[in-house]
Amino acid sequence: MTMKAVFWELSAENDEETPNFILENDVPIPCPGRNEVQVKVKSCGLSSINFKFLEKLFRKYPDRRKQYIVGHDVSGIVTQLGEGASTFKVGDAVVGILPLDNLSPGCAEFCIFHEYDIVKKPEMLSFEDAACGIGDCVRAYTALHCLCRLCAGDTLLVIDGATSFSNIVIQLALSWGAKVIATANSPEERKYITSNHPTVAQVIESTARKNMLSISIMEETGGLGVDFIIDNGASRLAEPKENHDQSTSLNYEMISCLGSFGKWVTMRSDLQLDPPDSSELFLRSGTICFLFDSLWTLSYSQHGRYRHILSDVVDKLDRGLLKTKTSKTIGIDEVVKTMQVISESTTGKVIVQLTKTSKTIGIDEVVKTMQVISESTTGKVIVQL
Repeated sequence: MTMKAVFWELSAENDEETPNFILENDVPIPCPGRNEVQVKVKSCGLSSINFKFLEKLFRKYPDRRKQYIVGHDVSGIVTQLGEGASTFKVGDAVVGILPLDNLSPGCAEFCIFHEYDIVKKPEMLSFEDAACGIGDCVRAYTALHCLCRLCAGDTLLVIDGATSFSNIVIQLALSWGAKVIATANSPEERKYITSNHPTVAQVIESTARKNMLSISIMEETGGLGVDFIIDNGASRLAEPKENHDQSTSLNYEMISCLGSFGKWVTMRSDLQLDPPDSSELFLRSGTICFLFDSLWTLSYSQHGRYRHILSDVVDKLDRGLLKTKTSKTIGIDEVVKTMQVISESTTGKVIVQLTKTSKTIGIDEVVKTMQVISESTTGKVIVQL
């Protein structure tokens, strides 16, 4: 039997490698191996892909694969157990994050998980919310708890505060008693942050004005600077023009926001510091940490901590302590087109829904709909409360 699945590969055009997304309609349905489970995908969260970094990461396996998977944040139903798999049973609703080196994509009708990479999905948590939140929540936990060791009373600067990842970071930090300052790239993003997180201390709009960020931070903190900076690696803060002095670089501006013993956590894998940047960091006795949360599933050296984080994340999502935002829900046939422009989306997450919905209604329409529901032959009617 075959299924639909989405992959990506790098193709050479004009001496440059560009990503090419492919929807394949006849991919063999994968079978679980030892300690693995087959999951029928209900929802899958999409994120932008760092193509150059992943291509370098897998370069040492040139014969293993020509294509790479799309979709890692998955919720679904266990449909088959591999040899030795005993944690779950067929029919269990689960949620998890596929490893970067997984062979079966999450953006498919079926995928394969190691049984220790997933946790049970609570009954009241929807498949869409589970897939929407699991990846960003694990990343936020990794940044705030494992790297920052954030405590009540600490001051945190969140770059690009309107993204889905930053949305979770702000919620977690506020719930742990930290003071949060965020940046926005437009008045619309500023409004989004203040309306969803009214207790944020300040929202700073990105601007071309020199040193605006560091000036605002020092004013807000009384000249002390922030304890931590969380940078999602795709910051759109205004970069200086080429003729500006080196000390006005974006890196220098970020480091200038740090207080004594401050820490900058970033997802910029190609970050390089110039001598003035290093000097400024040294004078603060500051540090830079790289956030690469996929390491949890690439190395199992701390898998017990990872499963604890997964369980805590799902519990908080189920109880409504962490709220996700879905910007768009699409079918698998729309994934290729969406992935080509997904980096332009700044708020919310794009969710691929593998279970077709024929109609969404309110509770007042249920009686009328139930009288004719047998006439609906494709998809499912959903009541939205």
